[in-house]
Amino acid sequence: MHGGEVRPVEAVEAVDGQPGLLVGPRIARSSLRMLALVAVPAIGLALVVGVLLLADPIRSLTGATPAESLAVERTVLAPGEIELHVRNDGTTALELAQVQVNDAYWRHTVDDRRLGRLDGATLRIDYPWEEGVPLRVAVLTGTGVVVEHDIDNPSETPVLDGDSVRTLGLVGLLMAPVPIALGLAWLPALRRTRAVWFEAAMAFTVGLLAFLAVDSAAEGVESAGEARGLLDGVGLFAVGALVALALVAVVPNDGSADRDGGPWPTSPLRLAALVALGIGLHNLGEGLAVGVAVTTGEVALGTALVVGFAVHNMTEGLAIAGPLGGSPERRRPPGVPVLAGLVAVAGLPVLAGLWLGGFVLPAGWAALAFGVAAGAIAEVVWAVLRWLRGRGAALTPLNVGAFAAAVVLMYATGVAAG
Repeated sequence: MHGGEVRPVEAVEAVDGQPGLLVGPRIARSSLRMLALVAVPAIGLALVVGVLLLADPIRSLTGATPAESLAVERTVLAPGEIELHVRNDGTTALELAQVQVNDAYWRHTVDDRRLGRLDGATLRIDYPWEEGVPLRVAVLTGTGVVVEHDIDNPSETPVLDGDSVRTLGLVGLLMAPVPIALGLAWLPALRRTRAVWFEAAMAFTVGLLAFLAVDSAAEGVESAGEARGLLDGVGLFAVGALVALALVAVVPNDGSADRDGGPWPTSPLRLAALVALGIGLHNLGEGLAVGVAVTTGEVALGTALVVGFAVHNMTEGLAIAGPLGGSPERRRPPGVPVLAGLVAVAGLPVLAGLWLGGFVLPAGWAALAFGVAAGAIAEVVWAVLRWLRGRGAALTPLNVGAFAAAVVLMYATGVAAG
């Protein structure tokens, strides 16, 4: 020092064999440069969007005003009253002017007639509707735009109270957890089969899951068409499917191996849990769809419908039992708590779907649930096929026949479910 200036010691780093380069200032400059590289394109895009919104060049070409758009998000039917939850999902403000029911103007009340962009309102119409008689409700805006909403088979909407929650809960238990548990009861019989029959049972499982994946995709697309308001049904379905596919794909293997030293793609219990998860997500979508149908009065949950779902879901219990039916080591079967957990994962989501669809969510959210189910089940099918390949399973006529039998059975029980 010797009376000279005391300077702080800065960290140094050797680069290309040359020591003494200051690390702190160099890192700061690099961070600022990276921030600028990220921010400049984003700022440029914001400017472009601002110019398009403020200048509105398309409107200056045509001189036309944006079209009004009104979505009916939810319908509630009570004796002598129709209640519509609507939302302005267009780009311009609108006014709720008149309401028609079956081509006749009817007295109504609304909590807010003037709706800005994304604003919602509740319309209450005094109308002596009759159960089972179709209704066509039309909402007229101040500029004469007509928004129609059809109720094909009206019935009273359940209210959120203890009785309704218990009734839907009982229906849900009979639709999924109970029949899935009965299907899982075939596990002792599967564990006593020879290897060739066990592989056939697994091929049967693949057939069940493949049908569920296709069925989830079909129901998801149908639900996407029913999405209203701010919901983009197709987008919800795609987001659910792709995110579920990615999440289920990253479930790690457990590193177990068969008796010949070859790797197992996953343990039998882990595979059964994946199957239960995929089935549970499918049942969540089913519950949402049925709950929304009950709310709108478009489906009557009769005994035949519940019986059909029960038979359909019993085969899903067999799909969960398949991976546990046998293994090269003949592991001990899982205990009752583990099996009960698998039944809960596969069956209880239907209760959440029924309650959410019946009392909370609009129809479009079923598209998201079915998308999640389709993506998850597709990945589970791939996991089961990898597992079979790891065991050296062959594409025998018996296995092909078991796969086809599963598809036919799922189709038949689906038809019975209505």
